[in-house]
Amino acid sequence: MKLLLRAAADDRTDLVLGQFRPAQIRWAVDSGLGPLLRRATAGDPEARKSPLWPLVESADLTARVMAGERLDAADEMIWACEGRTPPLTLLKGISICEQFYPEPHLRPMGDVDVLSEPTTAQIVEGHLLELGYRRTSEYPPEFYETHHHLTPLFHARKRVWVEIHRGLFPARSRVGSERAFSLANVAEELRPSRFRNRPVNRLSDELQLVYLASHWAFGLRRLGGIVGMLDLVYLLGRTPTLRWERIFEWLDGSLASTYVYVLLSYLSRHRLIALAPDVLRELFARQRSFGRTNLRVLHALLDRYVTEGREFGVLVSARNFGILWKDLQWPNSPSGNVLRALRSLRPSRAWLRRSLGGADHPRPARS
Repeated sequence: MKLLLRAAADDRTDLVLGQFRPAQIRWAVDSGLGPLLRRATAGDPEARKSPLWPLVESADLTARVMAGERLDAADEMIWACEGRTPPLTLLKGISICEQFYPEPHLRPMGDVDVLSEPTTAQIVEGHLLELGYRRTSEYPPEFYETHHHLTPLFHARKRVWVEIHRGLFPARSRVGSERAFSLANVAEELRPSRFRNRPVNRLSDELQLVYLASHWAFGLRRLGGIVGMLDLVYLLGRTPTLRWERIFEWLDGSLASTYVYVLLSYLSRHRLIALAPDVLRELFARQRSFGRTNLRVLHALLDRYVTEGREFGVLVSARNFGILWKDLQWPNSPSGNVLRALRSLRPSRAWLRRSLGGADHPRPARS
């Protein structure tokens, strides 16, 4: 899939579908990059002869419909709040799909995320309830009293989910308590913008980069993880000038510095972005989680299981992938993180019994 990411970086539409193996085409579609594959091979006259072309075209058409529904829902939400609350701040996909992507539907969106001032978040929610949205969650209402967003809202007819954020991360999480994502810093980094000619805010390009990278690493999944890579490929390709000194100031000694570095170093290593060498050096110096060995392991995990889409196995299972990803980026010394990961990887007795086919029952009492 690195070939497809490079095509995005260069905005190419002349790739040949035959360059991709059937498994790669299916992985692109499953990962949310079907529309990008359709765009990148638009100039291939033989593409439509492929037995997998209907899969690619279907993914593109579905993405166009879903993006249209979310863009319309965001427009209606902004209209409902206009003049009644301070301008909403667009987050993640609904912000960057038009800001950085050549076509909005190329950016998969599970929901519409907006940031509101904490004192007006419930007012925004009230307007959405009037529009037909309903609170929908498996968690009790008490969970969201201290969460960084209110209870998710779902509109059955529009098939759209909305999350109204009061912050960028859970305040009790380590990353959520860092300077870059404090309410004061976020307020300072809001930039007036327009969405379908309505006033909104967006995060500054610098905070956008740090937030997208941190959000990607904070909840990385094998399926769909490549989308976070694409976000930064497009962001850095369309914002050649960034206040790197400001970013360095936020990240010094932070967990977010680890998240930002692991993603930027991966993209740079594969020549998917262009960064001045001193930028990566400065970022590496500010993180405290890993050395070169840890980093190679993390890059290998991304190569095999996120970018290439290999199936998990016995050695690297979904459990072990999650352990390595989390423990090697712990805010600790590199050697300490390796030891932490090795301890965490040891199978429990219950896991061994299940794996060997034994029942996980208590031992009978001795007579």
